[in-house]
Amino acid sequence: MSQQQQLIIQNFGPIAEVQIEIKDILMFIGSQASGKSTISKAIFFFKSLRDELTQYFYQAYTQDNFNSSVTPFAKQAKNLLIKTYGSVLQFPDMELKYQYGNGMEVIVRASPNHKFTDIIFNPYFAENFSQIVSLVQRKKTELKQKPLKFSSSRDITLIKAEEAALFEKIADHVNQLFNDESDLLFLPAGRSLITTLSQQLYKIDRLDRGDELSEENSLIKLDYLMERFLNRIDGAKSILNQTSLARLIAEQQSEINNPELSSVISLAQDLVNSILKGSYRYQNGNEWIDVGEKNSTLINFASSGQQEVVWILLLIQFLMVNQRQVFLVIEEPEAHLFPVAQKEIIDLIGLLVNQTHNQVLLTTHSPYILSSFNNLLYAYNLGVKQSEQVERVVNRHLWINPNRLDAYILEDGKARSIFDTEMGLIESAEIDRASDIIVNTFNQLFELEDEA
Repeated sequence: MSQQQQLIIQNFGPIAEVQIEIKDILMFIGSQASGKSTISKAIFFFKSLRDELTQYFYQAYTQDNFNSSVTPFAKQAKNLLIKTYGSVLQFPDMELKYQYGNGMEVIVRASPNHKFTDIIFNPYFAENFSQIVSLVQRKKTELKQKPLKFSSSRDITLIKAEEAALFEKIADHVNQLFNDESDLLFLPAGRSLITTLSQQLYKIDRLDRGDELSEENSLIKLDYLMERFLNRIDGAKSILNQTSLARLIAEQQSEINNPELSSVISLAQDLVNSILKGSYRYQNGNEWIDVGEKNSTLINFASSGQQEVVWILLLIQFLMVNQRQVFLVIEEPEAHLFPVAQKEIIDLIGLLVNQTHNQVLLTTHSPYILSSFNNLLYAYNLGVKQSEQVERVVNRHLWINPNRLDAYILEDGKARSIFDTEMGLIESAEIDRASDIIVNTFNQLFELEDEA
């Protein structure tokens, strides 16, 4: 049975030392430059190596270029690290370690001469890597030697079917190796800017060509994760406009005929409508937010809150309708949102997490986000004994099992859990700390007035 996945970071950026177990819901709070993005990007990087490896084997097959050594893939992994963080040579004592919970481990550290960065895969990975290389190579040889039995078009069709089956088998092997089969999605901070730029998608030719980057020359004009997000939403516009999404929801509900799922999707739709205060439409190359039947606004001129949240809402809704398992990172989901909308977006995330074993990582500055999660945790705790009464207050599909969540505050280069395992809640003192500071200042001023 697989164990919990774990991230360990030492001496990297603002992080001195942290050790994080990867729960289904992870939250990180802290001041600016405390390391929230450093940790979230690290987890996403290590999980993304799975897709990189699948792509590596696909290229090895198509290019007929097989190598049982891990070194070429390590170079590809290093390119991904540089695209994610830029050069990391300024951290000579750094070490990032990820344990995948099944015996596999990957380490990132500076080379002994501190001129390069090494990505080290443990023997468990190397053994499995070699086995998959042998599988791919054997199948390639087998298909090359296959005699023609039918017309050439029929032969090609059969070969393509066998290749598709091979790639599916490779994907299964890689998923098992990384102990994960979830889709990966990173929603960076600054989405309002990204939304307005989405029709002017910036391409980076060197990365498109797959050229290897050097750490000394790794500066790019657009952050890699932002570029990846832009590409994702650019390809999803026609699918996720309100008409297409409504049709997709209707088709899914009629095919599955599952009242429980229909109830969840309807609740998600209500939350999306309430948060967005309108509906998204993509038409003739333009993006609109429609409010009612007659009021429409180009997305460039919509409110900053709508621009920030629109793609969080649409992508979550799409994932739920398709019942896709996902590992989702959302930086600052509260950005430009009224506190009530912040509460509703946590309700929507609760719905997502409770469907098909999804995982969500959040970075936040908002006490409303923490308090909203506490409501869902408390509902679960209380609902064990008073299910019907609790459901009249909080829909049972939103309840969050405390065993699935952890929350950390980042201070002085370290991560301290602020989750009270005995109570099954995020510590209220941490939620109220900012308010206490503000109130204390007011009280001091009030006392001065009394002295006057």
